[in-house]
Amino acid sequence: QVDNKVEYDLPYPGKILPDHPLWSIKAGRDKIWFWITTDSNRRAELLLLFADKRLGSAKILFEKDRAEVGLSTLTKAEKYLEEAGKKEKENRKKGIDTEEFLLRITNASLKHFEVIEEILKIAPEDAKPLISQLQDYQKKVYKEARDALLEKGGEPPKNPFNWN
Repeated sequence: QVDNKVEYDLPYPGKILPDHPLWSIKAGRDKIWFWITTDSNRRAELLLLFADKRLGSAKILFEKDRAEVGLSTLTKAEKYLEEAGKKEKENRKKGIDTEEFLLRITNASLKHFEVIEEILKIAPEDAKPLISQLQDYQKKVYKEARDALLEKGGEPPKNPFNWN
């Protein structure tokens, strides 16, 4: 276990993971939860929550040697992260204060990058190129949120990785 460089705790993904027969019910619940949520900031938070939970699930699946379903879950996690970033940007354009969320999503994107680095160490060789490509999502989300924070005079978290 690598010492966490990024100060951000991932939520517990639960016992029902994407390789479980009841997963479709859990995923359906998330879709309904998102659909019935009308507050724009809350929708962005839900997207980030879904991203974080799927990232945790993907790591567990890779650890259980379930690389195929792990990769699919990881891909969904990063698409949720990207959607959360887009939702924040929409909210900001509407004049909604998103500074607190920007801080969370910059930290989250760094944590996603860190966890994917850990997944790369245990992933099968044939999955590594695809997993590496997914790291573009965190980089993009981090840069956009960081720049938005700087524009507002905020202080973004430092990036401990070798990319800006």
